[in-house]
Amino acid sequence: MVIHHISTGSGNSAFTIMPDGTTMLFDAGDVDRVAMKKYAPLKLFEPLPDSSRRAGQWIADYIRQFAPKPFGPKLDYAVISHFHSDHFGKLQASSPASRTKAYRLTGIMDVAEEIPIGTLIDRAAPDYKIPTNLRACEPAGTLANYIAFADYRRIHGMAVEGIRVGRNDQIKLAHDADHYPTFSVRNLAANGTLWTGMGEETIQLIPWDQAGGCKVEENPFSLALKISYGRFEYYTGGDLTGMAEEGKPSWFDVETPLSAAIGSVDVMSLDHHGNRDATNANFLRALRPRVIVQQNWVSDQPGGEVLHRMISPTLFPGQRDIFSVGMVMETRIGLGVWMERAYGSFSGHVVVRVAPGGASYEVFILDDTTRTRLVKAHFGPYQSR
Repeated sequence: MVIHHISTGSGNSAFTIMPDGTTMLFDAGDVDRVAMKKYAPLKLFEPLPDSSRRAGQWIADYIRQFAPKPFGPKLDYAVISHFHSDHFGKLQASSPASRTKAYRLTGIMDVAEEIPIGTLIDRAAPDYKIPTNLRACEPAGTLANYIAFADYRRIHGMAVEGIRVGRNDQIKLAHDADHYPTFSVRNLAANGTLWTGMGEETIQLIPWDQAGGCKVEENPFSLALKISYGRFEYYTGGDLTGMAEEGKPSWFDVETPLSAAIGSVDVMSLDHHGNRDATNANFLRALRPRVIVQQNWVSDQPGGEVLHRMISPTLFPGQRDIFSVGMVMETRIGLGVWMERAYGSFSGHVVVRVAPGGASYEVFILDDTTRTRLVKAHFGPYQSR
């Protein structure tokens, strides 16, 4: 099994090749660089490998290079964690129309224009009424464009499903499941609903009538998954939050109640890119990751307190290696020696390759500045827990 964390400089995207060749893309972000100028002096990463294509087009190009050859470049599943542009794509004035003219291209829509998708899964399909009527909330714009894409593709043959929290049979091996009985994908959370760790049982943490109406608190509504293969465990959770700061309701801390159900993992992708409202102490203490992957795109990621939690020996013992898809020098200077000592790599596609059966895994860093994507660093092997 191989998990590719794709570096575009524009948001999250991870391409997983499961043991039998089943493929899944988790997010396909493309931020609005013009709109982000209002947050100066925050510094965005440069588009990678360059600005000649949109981020979704570069993701499609990456998939074509690494897709399992017997099955060709296709996605059995595309999963969108939540409705922020750095996870599914920002509609901009320059976004071209699709071939069908039914929607415009950005993020996951750019990917779908070039790579066939079997099943699209997000937190609110097919009605888009969770926790409120999202169609009515934004009749035009970025989310409306995405919903138009999902509706059109569903009518024309692509399966479009809402995540079913607690289940481990919604995302499954498509080609040879019988040969991999220890493989599964567990749906951990979405829409404030959390798996309890018992069978398919769930709890509702976030009361929908408190979620802000049309101004939905998207991040704590993020979709989270755990991939298991033998002893190997991997966690990813979009922008799930873990800090109930002053002025926020207690349910803003989704990580703490979810952490008990997840248990320890070998590899985790940082919640919310390493921003300071996520990856709390309880979460790290429960997950105890050996390898941490940071999918980030702007200079305030990670927050300094998140860095110190990640490297703290009092939260959980043992070594841990941190790999980022990108880091501007301003962040490295600001966080200083602690960051330099903690991170194994500051740029590049971060690829986790799990050995057959899941007993061990390795990390490869691929050059993100060219289309050849050559290996520039290797770490491991690590033994799965």
